[in-house]
Amino acid sequence: MKTISIIGGGIAGLTVANILHKEDMKFALYERSSLQSNKGHGFIIPSEGLEILKTYVNSTDLLNDGNILNEYISFDYKGNFIDKKQLQNDFIISRKALVDLLEKNIPREFIYHDKSVSYIQKSTDGILEVFFSDDTSIVPTSIVIAADGSKSKIRTTLISDKLLRETGVHEIVNIFENSELATILGNQFLKFHHTDGGLSIGLLKVSATEVLCYAQFDINRYPLKEDSTIEINNFMQTNFKDWAYPVSLFLEKTNFENAHYWRVNELDILDDYFSENTVFVGDTAHSLLPFTSQGVTSAIKDAQVLIDSLKRNPSDYKKAFKEYSTVRKEEIAIHFKNGRLLRDNFLLPLEEQKNNIIPISFK
Repeated sequence: MKTISIIGGGIAGLTVANILHKEDMKFALYERSSLQSNKGHGFIIPSEGLEILKTYVNSTDLLNDGNILNEYISFDYKGNFIDKKQLQNDFIISRKALVDLLEKNIPREFIYHDKSVSYIQKSTDGILEVFFSDDTSIVPTSIVIAADGSKSKIRTTLISDKLLRETGVHEIVNIFENSELATILGNQFLKFHHTDGGLSIGLLKVSATEVLCYAQFDINRYPLKEDSTIEINNFMQTNFKDWAYPVSLFLEKTNFENAHYWRVNELDILDDYFSENTVFVGDTAHSLLPFTSQGVTSAIKDAQVLIDSLKRNPSDYKKAFKEYSTVRKEEIAIHFKNGRLLRDNFLLPLEEQKNNIIPISFK
């Protein structure tokens, strides 16, 4: 059996590796980072994605490392109630915790860290050789699964006419330790909105001691030019200092040392999620807006649909790629549309926004 090459060890690449390992299919995974950072990252995973994850990782460990969300409640920035919606066992977990769970299932000899792609040699048949910045390279003996993110060097080498564009709404995401705020939040997803629109903050409990905060802002009205801890702290204190409790408690209890400034990008819609001997999964194939809360679940479903297609077509990877691409593009199109609708709604003054919207995209 030939070895499948996976480029990228984020959620998409690691999920692919978990499924391949479970199916006893040979693979090697190449990840650019030496260590996984917990800086700023956390994921909301709708119940559909959670159920898929439970089939590949220990469900007890998974649930212990994250938190079930049962209720979404929105307020204006003064704390006036706007709306309440029941959630269907949606889930939140830190990136580090999920990566650790996914890596735990994969034998060490199948994962290669410090493998940042520097150059790709290609032909009309696809990728011939992948060169890494540590002066090593691989010659794929089977298909290549590109999971190296929205700024993928693999994709941009193979498909050069599709662009990644910065959107007008950015995010600051922060995970920090505070058991007091975690207890207050419980299983609720709280979100506060400025009455003028274009500025909001969400608070969620990640674990017994961890809290995730994300601030979304219109960069034209609320510009942030530097991503240093000092500048992020100044930005948050300036724009959210008069907001209602528990936002005020959050500002008091964190120093933003783990905050991540996410310059949100949109990728042009690809004609297909593959090119010759290479197939794209996760953000490499489709960079969804964060308003959908579907980035992780979409990556997980990409992995599942792709491997199922390969199993059905073991001697015809091009047929498998086409089948996978057709199925996933149809669902992703829904999330693209929903993401733009959610973003446009967010930019409106609060009195013009639709109140019955949950910041999670569903089919």
